[in-house]
Amino acid sequence: MPGIKLADIKSNLFSLAVLALLFNCPAHAEESSASPQTLDAHEAPPVIPVPVWHDDTASVTGDNETTAEASHNDVWQRIRSGFGVDEAASQNPLVAVHESWFAARPENVRRLAERSRPFLYHIVEELDRRAMPMEIALLPMIESAFNPVALSSSAASGIWQFIPSTGLHYGLRQDTWYDGRRDFTAATDAALDYLGKLFLDFGDWQLALAAYNCGEGCVARAIRKNVQLGLPTDYASLTLPNETRHYVPKLLALKSLIREPEPYGIAIEQLPDQPYFNQVTVHADMDVHSAARLADMSSDEFVALNAAFLRKLIRSDTPVNLLLPVGKADTFQRNLETGSWDTWRPYAAQKGERPAAIAKRFDVSLGRLEEHNQLHTKNGKLVSAQTILVPVKGRGAITAKDGLLASAAAPTRHVVQRGDTLSGLARHYGLSMAALKSANPRLGTQVKVGQTIRLPLHAPAASETGAIQPVAYTPRIREPAQPARYTVKRGDTLLAIAQRFAISLADIKAWNPVFKKSSTIRVGQTVVISQP
Repeated sequence: MPGIKLADIKSNLFSLAVLALLFNCPAHAEESSASPQTLDAHEAPPVIPVPVWHDDTASVTGDNETTAEASHNDVWQRIRSGFGVDEAASQNPLVAVHESWFAARPENVRRLAERSRPFLYHIVEELDRRAMPMEIALLPMIESAFNPVALSSSAASGIWQFIPSTGLHYGLRQDTWYDGRRDFTAATDAALDYLGKLFLDFGDWQLALAAYNCGEGCVARAIRKNVQLGLPTDYASLTLPNETRHYVPKLLALKSLIREPEPYGIAIEQLPDQPYFNQVTVHADMDVHSAARLADMSSDEFVALNAAFLRKLIRSDTPVNLLLPVGKADTFQRNLETGSWDTWRPYAAQKGERPAAIAKRFDVSLGRLEEHNQLHTKNGKLVSAQTILVPVKGRGAITAKDGLLASAAAPTRHVVQRGDTLSGLARHYGLSMAALKSANPRLGTQVKVGQTIRLPLHAPAASETGAIQPVAYTPRIREPAQPARYTVKRGDTLLAIAQRFAISLADIKAWNPVFKKSSTIRVGQTVVISQP
């Protein structure tokens, strides 16, 4: 955090919440003009049960061979063995300052290590696959204290703290429903892609990490200035923003404590070298509480692993990937096939309606209605017409893999909100522009806030009481076959191309050898996107 002096921080203030605040780094691109979002920047992180280490080969005698075998299967040992950031080139005195700071607070370091446990195996596997230094696995400790919903004053979000523009550049979709910056696996891929690109730009991991904090332009200007003055251009010699000057030393200080925790009185439990979660693809609309119930886990634990759903609603406009603890995935799939859950569909509420009455009509608590909607009320009444989401009871809707909707409910009208467009409404409700205009003969090319748009009758009808009656959807036309090659356009990234065509980044690199060492692409370049 910019402007904090270590001497001014009292030791009795360093609870876990303050630790998350202290480490919340707001940048990744120095030219960000994004305004902070409404989420509390210091929101307490969801709690994830810490996986317990079970080593069947361990011996109570404590012989050296058994200890060595256990260490070999420990993720922390993989991290220690893979440290690779060169510190010899520049002895930075700030590293010792931060080592002392962390050493004085061993309990906070231990808590950071505990909160990282569900995520570390996946990060280490990705770093190993990319041959990147394992110090990067500790970077979220500095960025977000491994808080999946961390949000900085500069609107940097998620464990890896992407600002909106950089997130979009690296393929992290962001809308009112979903924020890819809080999608752990997607954001991890994007962060490692970005760091790999920065290393190729600067040829030094300390400079790459500095650029991750303050942006490429910031570091490039500092290097250019030192070159002009005939000064060294290593990280410690550059004139950088105060936060960035302390950024890499914080990481290297944590590295020292993680490498040898015992001298500092820090106990870090071994972490099994095995996945904490499985990834499950679903084609269903539901709220996060229903998803957690289907997986037989708490809502807090589910949200901690799936923090990207901003309104706590999972929408299956496209297939959705969920993270579930190992052992819960089969339970989820089985209950998804046989169980029931609420789906949430738009409802055109009118000015003056009481949310409490709407909640009662749809048999839901007012608290849950408010959880999934931003209700604009005064004296308990809506101050204007507003499209809100309400639950539809019974068997939830499952979308087949070809895009057909088996069963669902939807409204017959939509009240235009700020930012709505005709094309956006058509996409939202799965309609063609022709169908939308046919149902609204007087509709022009523009819509106005508060205007009511009629939806075609292949969507469900609403009864006079406002209850939504389900009817069948008409099938959607299949998409044309996926092309074999794609021509890179301005703004594309390799990760974004992979996500667009539902293939893995590893496949793209396997089919395009030019990307095996670098993910850099250029406009006009041809990329193979299907199995040759």
